[in-house]
Amino acid sequence: MAFQSLAIDNDELIHNAVRQGHVISLEIYLNQNPTHINKLFTYNQSKWTPLLAACYYQHEHIVRMLLSRFKPDIEAKGTVVFDMISNQKDIIEDVSPLWTAAAVDHFDIVRLLIEQGHANINHLTKTHSTTFRVACYNNNIEMAKYLLEHGANPYQTKIGNYTNLMLSAGRRYFIIVKYLVNELKCNINEQDENGQTALYYAVKSCSYEIVKFLLENGAMNICDKLRKVTPLMRAALYGEINLIEAFDGYCSDLEWIEAKELLGASFGGCVAHFENLNRTVEYLAEAFQLRIQKNLPKTLSIEPSDIFNFCSECETLEQFNQLICLNSKENLHIETIRIHQRLLGDMSKDYHHVLRYYGAILADTHRYNDCLRWWFYELDLKQKYNISSKKEHLRNFIDIFLEMKQNNQMDISITSLIRMLKIIDNELQLDFINKNFDYNLHTLLYVRGYS
Repeated sequence: MAFQSLAIDNDELIHNAVRQGHVISLEIYLNQNPTHINKLFTYNQSKWTPLLAACYYQHEHIVRMLLSRFKPDIEAKGTVVFDMISNQKDIIEDVSPLWTAAAVDHFDIVRLLIEQGHANINHLTKTHSTTFRVACYNNNIEMAKYLLEHGANPYQTKIGNYTNLMLSAGRRYFIIVKYLVNELKCNINEQDENGQTALYYAVKSCSYEIVKFLLENGAMNICDKLRKVTPLMRAALYGEINLIEAFDGYCSDLEWIEAKELLGASFGGCVAHFENLNRTVEYLAEAFQLRIQKNLPKTLSIEPSDIFNFCSECETLEQFNQLICLNSKENLHIETIRIHQRLLGDMSKDYHHVLRYYGAILADTHRYNDCLRWWFYELDLKQKYNISSKKEHLRNFIDIFLEMKQNNQMDISITSLIRMLKIIDNELQLDFINKNFDYNLHTLLYVRGYS
């Protein structure tokens, strides 16, 4: 038992010496326990050898001592944990000491491991991240160039075909983006597993200068597979006026017009966080003028439905001017919803969000049955296209029922209650083995309580 206790003590002494940067103590302990040089220590969720831990804690003097006095496994794999925003933790598996040194942005340790330790510069983590990638992640152009000079592969993609160019564009690192495009000739139109390009990532990060640069260097306005929108349409969805202007001259006339239409519709009050009906009128009128100039009349293929009172979207500028003359905020809201439907399609999550948000607007003005009407319409679309509903969305119906009761408006139709029961029953059948089953079952019981 004494020997077992001593072994545990030695482990703790060695590990603590590494973490705290006590180089003399560590050398003594390792001389006494030479087999511990490549031992994998566990610390919370991290697993590492003394060399890897020294790299993580940026103890250059310890790394230098280990390389000169001992023969550590320079490629020993481990697991490291990085603290992210909002107390989130990023657990990276199969990291090497070199990858870790690059990740903590310690250039001197990186040089040591490459020049004295001859570390594998193209080591892949579990997700196929490389030292070159983390240099890009840290916006360290000098380290990236150094790694390239020593044999780094800048074209290695992370699992999911996520390129270093996408990463840099998404993090708004213009210097790295220019380096990858101008000097390394990275494929500017490479797509990840979701069909998103570096241009799409630049739009997501709201970087005008990177968007403009990529367009000037041949970036194409490619529709992604996940959201089914192009970078230009995504900018319009979020009301990013300056990003849209960057596309002027780099897209077709129809793409430009439809971006203006979606931009106007997005300011129509049915997208969270912003509403400006003056801009809605401005951009929709501009789109009609452009259609006239370019001889691109609007063609409507969607049949009018009950939810829109069997009215169609405005097809001409004259019809739109008539709509404006009615001075009806509600009519303008409905017009923007129809535009979202035409441009995004019935299966679009963004279109579904518009429908739910408009229903919430109606509920805020105590028009509860109108709210339910729009929400039921959105759920019908989901069921039509076999799209699962978020459990919170179903529970929102209960919130409306409660609010109606509190405001003495308990005139919920039997038809609505029966419809809700059928919808939740369908969801239960879809996710019988899903983690949402219990949650949706409780929602069903709530609804039955009202019925």
